Amino acid sequence: MVTARATIDERLVERVRSKILEEYEKIRPRIDVEEGLDIEISLALSDEDVEKLVLEALKEARGPISWREFKAIFAGIVGEDRLRRILASLKARDVIVELTRTRYSLPEYVPPNELSKVKNPRMITEIMRKRGLIQ
Repeated sequence: MVTARATIDERLVERVRSKILEEYEKIRPRIDVEEGLDIEISLALSDEDVEKLVLEALKEARGPISWREFKAIFAGIVGEDRLRRILASLKARDVIVELTRTRYSLPEYVPPNELSKVKNPRMITEIMRKRGLIQ
């Protein structure tokens, strides 16, 4: 028996990770140590840049992404603690939605049958309003 806990959508992770790595290469800060040497130092991304990558990942997924999938997508780019903090910050500002079973989504990609599973209650009303379900 396969549990939901052990399941990761490998195709989703691969597709989103390749997009994030492409975006990461464009924005990552670098320092060339000395001209002519093949030594390059990469600096940590700012929180703003990490937020942009998280939002890009959610756009690319076009649906909820589990915590395990986020960890796989951002492995080697952002540490788990920092990623968790960024997700919590985006959720607190109602930029993203957290669903049950620690899954995250942009409001426009929350499946209709999962509205009752949204953990940030203010967003339920906002999603329903945007979909014309309430006024």
